[in-house]
Amino acid sequence: MEKSKLQSFINRYYLAGNCEAVILNENESGVGCELIDMDQTVVGKLQWKTTSFMKGELGINHTGALMKMLSAMGENINIDVQDAAGKNYAMKISEGSTKATFMLADTTVIPAVPSINAEPPYEVTLPIDDEFVSKFIKAKNALPDAKNFAVQVQGGVIKFIINYSTVNADNISFEVGKADADVSPICFSADKLKEVLVANKGDNGTMHVSSQGLSRIDFTGADFDSNYWLVQLQN
Repeated sequence: MEKSKLQSFINRYYLAGNCEAVILNENESGVGCELIDMDQTVVGKLQWKTTSFMKGELGINHTGALMKMLSAMGENINIDVQDAAGKNYAMKISEGSTKATFMLADTTVIPAVPSINAEPPYEVTLPIDDEFVSKFIKAKNALPDAKNFAVQVQGGVIKFIINYSTVNADNISFEVGKADADVSPICFSADKLKEVLVANKGDNGTMHVSSQGLSRIDFTGADFDSNYWLVQLQN
């Protein structure tokens, strides 16, 4: 197995430490998982299109520790999932003479991920391309303490505002396209969107925004399909 592909999959749910615990599941397309961050402001569903290296489910409770173990390995690794009494309890990771054992968690201790059933209508849709990713990350890096970004449509123009506030405050804004109807500013986590963009960099994406306080971001690539839902922040 290519270690870099596994790390890339993990990065898509780990989001730079915002989601430590997930359940990996074997499916007909490879390996999938669902995620919810510790602040419960982002939910996600991921699919790694690969030959599965596991059977059933793997409970990952300390992703940071797993990433550190992987960093000690070369690129071509072997993974052997250990099981007893029908439950997976450890991952044996090896590369040449270097070997590691990562203990798995009981899946019942992993936080449950709520289902997104009836999604609201999305008034705003825009492509997530290299230009958008670059603009957003540069703006967020310029305002590292900014907790939110707002999506606003005024006069049919979609505008992103980093560090939106109803009072005077430092902010950076840029325009990203057109929409049919005006939408009042809706705020989401700037940190979470940045980590989602970084983790999925290079894949084609689309962002949808609803005035009812939900945003969905979809990415499709050769190896991964990723879907995230951001929940509106209350100012």
